[in-house]
Amino acid sequence: MSTPAQAIDAAAKKTGNGASWPGAAMERVVDIFAADYRRPLGPVLIAAVLTAAAVLESNRPFSPFSPTVALVFGVLATAPIAVIRRFPLAAISLVLTANAAFVVLARLSWSVAAVAGWLLTLAACPVVWPRRRAMAAVALTEIAVLLGVIGLNRNATPWDATAAEALAVLAAWGAGEMVRARRQSAFEQAAVAEQVRELRERDVVARERANIARELHDVVAHHVSMIAVRAATVPYSVPDLSEPGRAAFDEIAEEARTALTELRVVLGVLRAQDGAVPGPAPQPRIADLTGLVDRMTSAGMEVTLRVTGPVRPLPGSTELCCYRVVQEALTNAGRHARGSAVRVTVTFREETISCTIVNSTATVGPGPRSGGERGGGSRGSFPFGQHGLGLTGLRERVAMLQGVFEASPNQPGGFTVHAVLPAPPASGAAPQATQ
Repeated sequence: MSTPAQAIDAAAKKTGNGASWPGAAMERVVDIFAADYRRPLGPVLIAAVLTAAAVLESNRPFSPFSPTVALVFGVLATAPIAVIRRFPLAAISLVLTANAAFVVLARLSWSVAAVAGWLLTLAACPVVWPRRRAMAAVALTEIAVLLGVIGLNRNATPWDATAAEALAVLAAWGAGEMVRARRQSAFEQAAVAEQVRELRERDVVARERANIARELHDVVAHHVSMIAVRAATVPYSVPDLSEPGRAAFDEIAEEARTALTELRVVLGVLRAQDGAVPGPAPQPRIADLTGLVDRMTSAGMEVTLRVTGPVRPLPGSTELCCYRVVQEALTNAGRHARGSAVRVTVTFREETISCTIVNSTATVGPGPRSGGERGGGSRGSFPFGQHGLGLTGLRERVAMLQGVFEASPNQPGGFTVHAVLPAPPASGAAPQATQ
């Protein structure tokens, strides 16, 4: 995942692609000043080049300033750019003041390097300063330009040169304003993208919890129904049961029926589609993994299934979770690592069951829907593979059963999904078929 700073940089570059050539070129130069502290060398390099050039130009012929004074003002007009990010107030003030001295008192001493530093600093004002302060700096600079033509210096400046300087000040400030606006827009876009990503993750967790609630509704409803039936039939199977005992079993049966009704009312809405509440559907179990593997194999995947350990009946929620882990892992392998060989291992232990799915080719990003993905659904749809967030749903599902979930690249360059679930034996459950 990219960092917020990287997201802002990428969005800023994308936003500026439509600018015309002169504006885009100026923006790229000014962007060096807008760079964050991860790239502090940009202003330093520019300051070094401009300062060296200003020193070489300090001894200009017909200069109103002496070489020493011209050298001092040339350095002050360029060198502070090196620290413009850390000390923007002092750096910009020194550069603009030194260049104002050239503009007002000695234009013939004003070197090309100092002019370049002057324009770059003016462009940096909107980027590193608040807008009101930046506008004040531009206004004071324009005043200095106008003062240069009223006779304060010994070198009269033609009106067209003064007009060009005034327009250059406005152009530099406008370029800085474009950079500031572009970076602000990029920052907002990155913030919105981060919010969208968080909402997508929350959505997949919410959908996963809704799926779990729907499936547990079927599992719990079955057991509560059995309690109600068993309690209602006890008086008939035990003829010599006392009257208080009969009343107690009748009360248990009635409470079970009430609980079943309330359970269906509370969770039934989660099963609703287009306003209709469907009846309970049979949920996949570990025994159904054989059919899942067969469908994936017929779709072109190379999948092998191995079940080890003492196979025994497990609670319905545990078997369903194990099935879903294998199903989503195979779906992702079919989508992202087509042509890879996938090994599925289900291991029964005394108190746990583990599911390990290993494919031979690493995930390389989303691709076209494959036949393996279409064959991944067993009974009903299983949408966790959408948007690349299936692993988030699996982690949520396993965590709700107090299990452990891991998914990471493996050493040979493939991908491994591993889940361990508590698996106490389920009484009265049917035996499982294995392969």
